[in-house]
Amino acid sequence: MTDIKYKIESEQPDQFSWIRVAGISVATALHIATGLFLLAPVSKSAPAEEKEDIVQVTFIEPPPPPPPPPPPPPEPPKRPPPKVVERPQPVPQPPPPEPPVVFEDASPMAVEAPPPAPPAPPAPPQDYGPSEDQTYRRIRPPRYPPQALRNREQGEVILRVLVDTNGDPIQIEVEKSSRSRLLDRAAMDAVRQWKFNPGIRNGQPVQGWVLVPINFRLDEA
Repeated sequence: MTDIKYKIESEQPDQFSWIRVAGISVATALHIATGLFLLAPVSKSAPAEEKEDIVQVTFIEPPPPPPPPPPPPPEPPKRPPPKVVERPQPVPQPPPPEPPVVFEDASPMAVEAPPPAPPAPPAPPQDYGPSEDQTYRRIRPPRYPPQALRNREQGEVILRVLVDTNGDPIQIEVEKSSRSRLLDRAAMDAVRQWKFNPGIRNGQPVQGWVLVPINFRLDEA
């Protein structure tokens, strides 16, 4: 190539030649291509594609459970035991009494039986004191004084009453006051109209004292 270049230049030293330019360009391109080919690394062959192992799974169904055993045959019905009926045993009857022996001839040693004793006299009545007749408390209850209601007064009165032989109160005293003169007076007025049971001593009515409680409450007025 050097000889050709020298020949061309010697033949036409002073004239521009396109052939010479083209030859130089081709030669330069060949040199560059050769150098690039030598510098390029040798490409390794692509590894063969690995084949994926395909595993096929098959599900095996379990065998069906064995059928249940047949039920046992029913037992034959049991007969109830025969009822034993107890017969009542005859009640033994006592032997008939022997007839009394009658002696026709009276014995000289025979003695008449004594007459029966007279009945005992009744026991003497017990002694007890006078008591209140609850019937009169229900018939004639104590009257709540109106002024005591307005004053909101309440309390319990205990009266000491002297009862005669007919059951009438002949003397009334205040054993325990209700702290209200109105309530104490109302209790005494009510008791004067009551009848009592007189006391008994040796079977005869006697005078005696009795305690009579009377309660005044606002919720019962």
